[in-house]
Parts: sequence; structure tokens; C-alpha cells
Amino acid sequence: MTIKVAGMWELGYCAPLTEFDLWAFPLRDFGVAEWIMAPVSGVQKKVTEVERLGDAIAANPELTVVFVDEAGETPLQDFEHPENALYVLGRANFSPMRSFGADHEHVSVRVETQEAKGLLWPHQAIVIVLYDRARKA
Repeated sequence: MTIKVAGMWELGYCAPLTEFDLWAFPLRDFGVAEWIMAPVSGVQKKVTEVERLGDAIAANPELTVVFVDEAGETPLQDFEHPENALYVLGRANFSPMRSFGADHEHVSVRVETQEAKGLLWPHQAIVIVLYDRARKA
């Protein structure tokens, strides 16, 4: 089983060095094999950085691409996690599913909230998705 996560730095909101801890600790606890972020920021910690999110997708053809997006096809409670997955998240106001989804065979999932306003930060959404994966295993 291989689990990888790819996301995007919120460069306009906070520095990657600050954002690093919001992603790193939960991903480690859920056994994520590799964490990939775009664009390259120069953070010299345990994260792989790529210029574009599409580079992370292209570098992992053996994994099922799962877009975590508020417009995802399947609600999380009904989602069956693939054994080997690359979970792909965007950033505030950027949906990678809309940008890359047409070019790649993929599945998509949405985290439904009570108000359905799509206000989860990507680092929050991935923790919910990984928790769901662990519960269903």
C-alpha cells in the first residue's frame, strides 16, 4: 500500500515555512509515504517540492489520482479509497481537479460540511480524508 499527498503552498497567505507544520505532523501520523508540494519554495525540510502540481501527478503513474475538491464526484462517507493513491489538493481559490482532471484518469472526493460552503483549508481536508481512510481500512 502506498499513500502520497500532493498540494500547493498558500504563498499569498503565509510562508511555506509557517505552513509546513500544518501539513507535516498529521501526514506523518497517517503513514503518508511522500508529501509533495508546489511550487518550489526552498523549504529544506522533509517535503518534495515540484514546480507544478502536474509534475507530481506525472511522476506517479502507478498511483490512482484522487482529487480532494469541494466539487468532487463522491461524498467522502461513500468513498472507497484505492489501495495505492496520490491524493491531490489545491489551495484557496484553486481547484486542481478543474485544471488537471480532464487530462488524467482520476477519481474525486468531496468533504461535505454542514454549511456546504467549501471553506476547509487543504491541510484540514486531507486530515479528514486520511482519517476516513484509516477508519475504513
